[in-house]
Amino acid sequence: MTRRIGVAPATATTAAVLFVGWTWLTLRTEVLAPLDALSLGRGAAASSACGQILTTFAMVSSPVVVYAVLAGFAFWAVRRRLTRLGAAMIASIVVGALGSLWLRALFARPRPPERLPLITSEGFSYPSGHMVAATIAAVMIAAAQVITRRRRLYTVLTMTLLAVLWWCVLGDRIAVRAHWFSDLIGGGFFGVFVATASLAVFGVHVNRVFPTGENADATLRCAVLFNPTKIPDPALFRRQVDGECRQRGWEPPLWLESDAEDSGAAASRRARRAEVDLALIAGGDGTVRAACAELAGSGIPIGILPAGTGNLLARNLGVPLDMAEALDVAFDGTPRPIDLIEVRADDREPECSLVMAGIGADALIMAETNDDLKKFVGSAAYVIAALQTLNKAPFSVRVTVGDHEPIERRVGLAMVANVGAIQGQIQIAPDARPDDGRVDLVLASPDKPTDWGAITTRILARAIDAPGIERAQAKVVTFDVDAPIAYQIDGDAMGECSHLEATTLTHVLRIMAPARRR
Repeated sequence: MTRRIGVAPATATTAAVLFVGWTWLTLRTEVLAPLDALSLGRGAAASSACGQILTTFAMVSSPVVVYAVLAGFAFWAVRRRLTRLGAAMIASIVVGALGSLWLRALFARPRPPERLPLITSEGFSYPSGHMVAATIAAVMIAAAQVITRRRRLYTVLTMTLLAVLWWCVLGDRIAVRAHWFSDLIGGGFFGVFVATASLAVFGVHVNRVFPTGENADATLRCAVLFNPTKIPDPALFRRQVDGECRQRGWEPPLWLESDAEDSGAAASRRARRAEVDLALIAGGDGTVRAACAELAGSGIPIGILPAGTGNLLARNLGVPLDMAEALDVAFDGTPRPIDLIEVRADDREPECSLVMAGIGADALIMAETNDDLKKFVGSAAYVIAALQTLNKAPFSVRVTVGDHEPIERRVGLAMVANVGAIQGQIQIAPDARPDDGRVDLVLASPDKPTDWGAITTRILARAIDAPGIERAQAKVVTFDVDAPIAYQIDGDAMGECSHLEATTLTHVLRIMAPARRR
């Protein structure tokens, strides 16, 4: 990625050096004694109006409260697929809280003698837990403002408010005589280190605070095909994409919303007619499938912004599930030629598959999965549906692999795959490659419901010639059954069919994948 500037690692390193130096000056020298003298003498009486205000603010700004608020921001970030930012926030809470406790016990510095008798003024003094928490929260919320591309005025006001609150916490700790002045500055340095180190460890890249305006000379343009039901915060999503385009000198994007009837096919046709330079597809595997079917053969690079439950194509191609990271890959990645599987069921119009299609247990699982449950528990909803289908009896199927003679099998599942992994990175078709010009056949043949456990174990162990599992590869694979049976394509239950044919269309898509490191 060409735009990485390493702000967080550099800031973390600087803050660590400053904290170590400040700690040495505080605990090993008398250089800071004049500053610490500010904490001597009696402050406001606890029973006075001023004392009660200071006491209340000390409680409100306590680490427990501040970290609880920051945890709320982390939940907000994860819900909007800013998973790296959310993880960094949680990590900073844990490291900040435990780290400051450990350091105070290690240094065992007594508090000022004239402190107010408060619960927030007990224990050792250096570094200040209040300042560690306030600094971590300020840095993390400021980072969130930048990452989510807030407007300039909104960002300025928010950062100003954060700075004011930070100084209020510092002033309050001095006023109640809870800390020496050097404790507060040391807490600030440690808080900056924890916050920026967490951002760096989890790969959160903070861009410039105020992105540039539109480029009058811009010649490149992208189309954004998105499923509004999969985007929890449409305004935030638009700001992110608009900001990426502005920062790279692209024209404002063409926004195309999918509808329930065609899952984005019409929007994709508009993008194709517009001859855009990049098509961004935001949604689940169903939205990606419908859009790619229309963009196949166009030569337009496709960037996937995962916003569904499974996101199997994105996972198999290494596209990050974090929205900010996925945008990086979409703009800065490498166009990878990808195959498409054309699926014909009975005499219906052909559909396309990018992930997997099949008949039997997998289709029943997709049909039985509760959509509302998926919103709450994610991929676990598929597990619940799978448990409900284990007692289904195997069925007879005639399988034709390429030009070979048909074979008869009694199976619980018959599947063709373009990629190898399903949820949990379980390799159900370990030899499948989305660019090898072949579909991978997987047959699972349980004799009784309890055999599913053994078959699952063999799949997890990546056994090659395991009993109950058959695999093959070919350009074309067909399934024929005597009675109509449920079938699915890329996780969408499609109904029932008696004949299903899967044909590979080689390298008809160009999908942006992470650039290979040299």
